Amino acid sequence: LELPQSILDKIYYAETALSDQIVSSDTVVLEFAEYGKTLIVRNRMSPDSFVQLSMLLAYYRLYGKIVCQYEPVLTKSFYHGRTEAMRTATEYAAAFCKTWCDPSATANEKLNALRVATQHHSAGVKLASQGKGVDRHLFALKCIAEKNGIATPDFFSSNAYKKLNHTILSTSNCGNPSLRLFGFGPVVPDGFGIGYIIRDTGLQYSISSKHRQTKRYAHTLQQTLCDMGKLLEPLSAVTVACDMIEENRASTSSKQPIEFLEDYHDLFGESKASSSSNDESIEKSLSSYTPLSGSALARVLHRKSSFTAQKLRSFGETIQTPQDGGDKK
Repeated sequence: LELPQSILDKIYYAETALSDQIVSSDTVVLEFAEYGKTLIVRNRMSPDSFVQLSMLLAYYRLYGKIVCQYEPVLTKSFYHGRTEAMRTATEYAAAFCKTWCDPSATANEKLNALRVATQHHSAGVKLASQGKGVDRHLFALKCIAEKNGIATPDFFSSNAYKKLNHTILSTSNCGNPSLRLFGFGPVVPDGFGIGYIIRDTGLQYSISSKHRQTKRYAHTLQQTLCDMGKLLEPLSAVTVACDMIEENRASTSSKQPIEFLEDYHDLFGESKASSSSNDESIEKSLSSYTPLSGSALARVLHRKSSFTAQKLRSFGETIQTPQDGGDKK
């Protein structure tokens, strides 16, 4: 296909203009794999609220400021509904950031502040999804007035309204599991554009800015997520019950069943060449073993085994059970 030179020139100039836009921003990707949705839900918090507060806290730790943060909320329950704005920087979010950065604050105080902030953020998201936000309503009134030549109230030119619409942290969540990353640029020259994806076992961030300290902010966000995760209850935990024995065991009859094992002792002769083990040798071993006083002991119940020590050592080899006579692997 032969194109006229004028068309080729326009394509070239379009490419150079686009290249200026590309190099005017830098993007840093943070793929956090320490934990994700599963752990956050396990701790009875909203994953989206948790991630929103992590971004605000990371900015506060880096710059010492609470700034305007925007999150779009779908209003799909309405016909032709699109989005409403959720503002993350609530008074509870500000209190959370200040508590977290207070050296005298305890771990419980930090965790409680996080829970309160996430609860209020989730409540705000719910109101926004029901069409009870203020941003879209005010913006629509302003547009209608300008379109019809109606004077707008002074409120729309106030510093408060300007600050509300100067979004430093513009964020958006993409829940499509088929995507690895998604992102966009900042909406103001001194802001960040952050697209994030919440997965079961990880969090993906794509962070862009007009050559602010994007990489440094990403590192701060990563450290913030690690610190927040340390206060969460893990998905699984092993609890070991321990008992304390009296220092004097002389009153314990040697005829009673063996019920406590203070430390590893070769009761069953696994480290010896002998292939037999019986109650008499076990009692003899115990009588020659002097326990440490005041030690915490793990309770074990002694039972007679139908296998010899030699067969117990042949773990992974073919052995024959005395019950059915069959071969087991």
